[in-house]
Amino acid sequence: MREQLVAWAGDCIVRGEVELGDGRLSDRVNELEVVTFFDATLRALDDGRELAMDELEVERRELHVIEVQGHRGDPGRRLRTIEERVVVELGPFVVTGNLHRPPNTQPLAALSRFARFVPMTDAVVAMKGVMDNGLHQDVVLVNRERISKTKPLAVGSMFLTDTAPPAVETNAPA
Repeated sequence: MREQLVAWAGDCIVRGEVELGDGRLSDRVNELEVVTFFDATLRALDDGRELAMDELEVERRELHVIEVQGHRGDPGRRLRTIEERVVVELGPFVVTGNLHRPPNTQPLAALSRFARFVPMTDAVVAMKGVMDNGLHQDVVLVNRERISKTKPLAVGSMFLTDTAPPAVETNAPA
């Protein structure tokens, strides 16, 4: 079964159909060393020129960001997670979105796991130094091996002792 895939490499955007099989896109991409695109189109980031090819093989490590459409995986396998709003830079791209981690792990733990491609939700993909709003995607996969900079956007407070936080006085009627 082939599905349309859009991937952002360092100098172009690659569009085409790929053989995904069953399961989640992230699992499949993390398994492959080479992603084969059929009926592919490459669009240069610098000048927009396009090149069409019947078949194109791209090494997985050359892909920076992959747009996720369809194949969201088995809802029964989903785990409860904490969202962390971050900005990551990878190659010529800046991605702002939510990383997800289990509640019992450290912040930004999603970036230290074994998986090469990490999902980000409610994401905006933009070019570094370009003053536009970027492209909004519900879910993208970012190649953690390509990330050069990570910036958390919100820091939540956490109480590490059994002591409750101090009470706050209000003027509300009892």
